[in-house]
Amino acid sequence: MNPISKETLPLLSFIVGLGVSILLFHKPFQSKAVLALPVHEVEGKTIKSSKKCYQYHAEDAQCEILPSR
Repeated sequence: MNPISKETLPLLSFIVGLGVSILLFHKPFQSKAVLALPVHEVEGKTIKSSKKCYQYHAEDAQCEILPSR
C-alpha cells in the first residue's frame, strides 16, 4: 500500500519545490534606522521621566548604525 496517492503527488511536489525555491532565492530584508517621528515634531518638546525633565534638541552627529539581524 502506497501512502502517497497519484492525485496528491503533484500537490506535494509543488509545495516542496516552492519551499526549495524560497530557500534558494530569498533575499534578506534591508532595513533602515530612522526616527519614528519627524524631527520638527520632537524638537523643543519637554517630557518628565523619573522626576526629571528632558528637552529634545537635534544636532548633527556621526554614529554607527548596527545592522539588524
